[in-house]
Amino acid sequence: MANRSSLLVDLGATYVKVAVLRPDEGIVAESKFPFPEFTSLDGPYRTVEPAKVLAAVEVAIASALPLGTNPERILLSGQMHGWTLTDERNVPHLPLITWQDRRALLDRNGTPYLEQLRNILPADIWHAAGNELRAGLPVSGIYATDLKAIDGRFRVHSLLSWVAATLTTKPEFVQHITDAAASGMFDLKVGSWSEQITAAIGGERLLLARVSSAPEVVGIHRASGAAVFAPVGDQQAALLGAGIDEGVTAFNIATGGQVARLASEHAEDRSQTRPFFDGLLLHTRTHLPAGRALTHGVALLSRGRADDEAWRWAAEAAAVPARHALPHAHPTFHGATGGGWSGVNDAHSSEDLVRALVTAIAAPYVDGAVDVGFRPTDELLFCGGVAQRFAPLRAAIQSKLNRPAKVAPEGDMALRGLAVLAGRM
Repeated sequence: MANRSSLLVDLGATYVKVAVLRPDEGIVAESKFPFPEFTSLDGPYRTVEPAKVLAAVEVAIASALPLGTNPERILLSGQMHGWTLTDERNVPHLPLITWQDRRALLDRNGTPYLEQLRNILPADIWHAAGNELRAGLPVSGIYATDLKAIDGRFRVHSLLSWVAATLTTKPEFVQHITDAAASGMFDLKVGSWSEQITAAIGGERLLLARVSSAPEVVGIHRASGAAVFAPVGDQQAALLGAGIDEGVTAFNIATGGQVARLASEHAEDRSQTRPFFDGLLLHTRTHLPAGRALTHGVALLSRGRADDEAWRWAAEAAAVPARHALPHAHPTFHGATGGGWSGVNDAHSSEDLVRALVTAIAAPYVDGAVDVGFRPTDELLFCGGVAQRFAPLRAAIQSKLNRPAKVAPEGDMALRGLAVLAGRM
C-alpha cells in the first residue's frame, strides 16, 4: 500500500495539468491538456460546459494511469472562484461559471448588482469573509443570477468541488476550507458559512457543503479506484509547493500576480485574508500586474515580438541603470482604460520605456508587501514563471525591500504543493 502512487491534478484557467507522484521517486511525469473554451465571449458571461470540463479532467487522469498504475489517491487543486448550482445528485442547473465572469457588474434598477450586494451588509461582515468582495466571486455571481427558474433547494458547488464529486461514486458533499472560502461566503473568524451573507443571496434554498480544514476523501474514482480528495485552492497549493514559511513574504508572479505572507490572525481591512494549511491564514494582495502586462509591453517595444530574443533584450535593458528620469508607465493594457507610457520626451529610448515598465510593475508588489505584514527581518520568496525567469523584476522589488531573496525552482508549483500534501498523508 505504501508504495502506491498518487495522481496530482491542477485545473488552471488555460490547462488541466497532471502529474504522477511516486513515494520513492517524487514527481516522475507531468503533462497538460487544454482547459475547455468559454461557451461565449459575448457580454459579461464567462462560462464553460460542465461535461467538457469533466471530460478534460478524465482525459488528463487517463493519460497518467500507465505511469501511475493502481494509484492510491487523486489530489486536486485549481482555479478558485468558479461555481455552479446543482440538484442534490450534483446535476447542474447552470453551466460552470468561472472567475472571469462579470454578471455582477450588470445593472438592476440603475445600480450594479455588486454595489447592491455590498450595501446590504456592514463592512465588517465582508471583512470577516476575506475582505475581497468583487465581481468574480461566487457570492456576487449568485446574487446576480435569477434563481426563480430553479425549483426548490439547490447545492452551491465550486467548480472544483463539482468536478471532484462527479469524478466519483457516492460522493460526500464536502469542501476543503481553501475552496469554500473562495466563495466569498465563509466567515474566517468563526470558521463556518456566514449566516448573514448566505441569507442575503438565497437563504434556506442554499445547500452548502460541509467544510473540512484537513484533506478529506470525497469518493472513489470510477475508472482507477483511487480515493479522490477534496480539492484545494491553487494559490495555497502553489505557495506550499514554492516553500512559503512563517517569516517569508512571497511574490507569485506568473500570468497574474500576488503577494502573500502567512499569519495567525485575520488581516481585517489591511489586505485580503484567505485560509492556508495547518490552521494558518494567508494575508494576500491579488490581481497585481504581472506576466500579461510585461509580455504586452515587451511586444509593443519589440515590434510585436515576445520571443526569446525580445526577452533577452528587455532583460538587458532593464538591468542597466537609467541615466535620467524615467517616464511613467501604466501597465494596465488589459483594463478598460488601457495602458501605456506618459511623460516620454526625445531623450528617452525604448530601453528607458522597458525600465519604466519594470518599475511600474514592481511598485504594487512593494506596496502589497507592506499591506500583508512584511517585516524588516523577512526573507523574500519569488515563484511563478515571470518571477523565476525575469531577474530585473525580482531586482526591482528586492532593491526596495532590501532583504535577501530566494527563487523557487522552476516547475508547476501547484502540483508540487499537492505533492507536499500527499507526503503528509
